[in-house]
Order: sequence, then C-alpha cells, then structure tokens
Amino acid sequence: MSIFGKGGAGSRGFPQNWTGRIGIKMDYCVFDLEIAKTLKQAARELDLKDEKEAFAFPHRLGFSIGVIFNSHTTEYVVFQSAKEMARYLLDFDGILISFNGRRFDLPCLLADIDIDTYQALERKPHLDLLAHFYACVKGRFRVSLNNIAENTIKKTKTGNGADAPILFQQGKITELVEYCKNDVEITKEVFEFGLTNGYINYFDQQSGKVEEMSADYADWINTDSEDDGL
Repeated sequence: MSIFGKGGAGSRGFPQNWTGRIGIKMDYCVFDLEIAKTLKQAARELDLKDEKEAFAFPHRLGFSIGVIFNSHTTEYVVFQSAKEMARYLLDFDGILISFNGRRFDLPCLLADIDIDTYQALERKPHLDLLAHFYACVKGRFRVSLNNIAENTIKKTKTGNGADAPILFQQGKITELVEYCKNDVEITKEVFEFGLTNGYINYFDQQSGKVEEMSADYADWINTDSEDDGL
C-alpha cells in the first residue's frame, strides 16, 4: 500500500451540501481496480467461445492494482494486494463510491479473499454510479464513464481498461497506477458534481442529444446493475 498525495477535497472531503442528499454526513471512498489477465487469456482458460463472456467470471480475471480516494484524509491510496485493498474498504467508516464496483470490482477481489470478507463488503453502504445510470436509460445502451465524464465535467479517461492487463504484464506499473488513479479521479469528480448540482449529463445514443439525469443519491445506495464490463 502506498499514498499518492492530497486530492484537493474540501473540509474532511465533504462538499457543502452532502448532508441533505444522503441524509447523514459520512466520509466516502472512491475506488477502482485493474485486472491482471486480458479477456482473451481468461476466455482461453475458461474455455469460452467469446472473450466477452469472461466478464461473467470477474474472480478469474486476477487483480493487478487498486486505487482508493479517501475523503477523510483527501489522499489517494495505491494497493498491489487484493487482500489489503479489501481490508481497507471493509475498515473504512463511510460509504463506498464506484463505477460498476458492485458487479465487477468487488467480485474481482474474490480470487484472493474469503467469502465472509466479500459478503461483509457487499453489506457496506455502497453507491455504484453505473447501476443508476444504466437504470436511467432503462438498459437501452451501455452508459460508459467516459460518456458521463465528457458531458458532465468535460473530461475523458486517459486510457482503455482493456489495456490495463497488458501494462501489468509488461511491468509498467507506474503507467498502470496513473491510469487507475485517473479513473478514480473522474469517478470522484462526477460524483461530486452530481452531489453539488443535483444532476449529471450523458449523451443519449438513441436521441443523439445530451440528456440530464437526476443525481438523488439518497435512492442510489446498495442497488445493483444489470450491466457488466470494465
């Protein structure tokens, strides 16, 4: 585990109107992790015809690194151990924030943690942004983090999640950490924009227009998504 540095959040990491949207004042941590195997490698091991089917087995994709932003310390923490990351999340006194963390990131940890730890993580307060973005468009298309970030905070991801296992296997850990940290930063900024403004924007692939969705986070905690993917 290593500390990256300050994240530039406000007092104790709370935007001013945190109380009122969630109902109680809580610290939050935004997390993301990267896998160790490419989908092609995992599909070969699992004897799958389509490599995309490997998304259904996140615990078989391996763990390479993880990054967490802690709103209480305003620091970014880097993990190269799934067990250490799981313990940090479990011990964190606040709410977990992710983009597809419930259906992808947390299950990825199962390769290295026991089922009791995993189930304890599932019970923690968790706001999975993808779950509600996907519900908002009623499953008509996949709402990517890039889509939402570009139309909400005018930023884009620095890379592609499919390249993360390649960086890991090539030993380019610094580049991998920077990529994962960027994803955490973008997720954090999208979350905080919605918290402050009460809405988030996305490009609707069917209407061809930028649409607005409500960011009423009080209703978003601990609900699941039907979507999968990086």
